[in-house]
Amino acid sequence: MTTLEDIARVHTGWIIWRSDVGRWWATRRGHVDLEAIRMGCSMTLDADDPDSLAAELAAQDRLVTTAPDVRLGTAR
Repeated sequence: MTTLEDIARVHTGWIIWRSDVGRWWATRRGHVDLEAIRMGCSMTLDADDPDSLAAELAAQDRLVTTAPDVRLGTAR
C-alpha cells in the first residue's frame, strides 16, 4: 500500500496530506499560470485513497513533461 511518505518522496513539488474525513490531498508548491491551467494542470488534487492520488499526481507530471510551455512557479 502506498503511504503519504511514499507519495511525498516522489512528488516533491507538492504538499501531501490526509484530511480528518479520510480524503487524500495534494497542493502544488508555488503557482500555476493560466496557460498551464488551460492545459489541465491543477493547483490542488484530491482522491479517495493514496494510490488514486499518486496516479493523479503522475498524470500531472506527464502534462508538464509533454507541454514545454507550461510554467509552474516555485514556492517563495
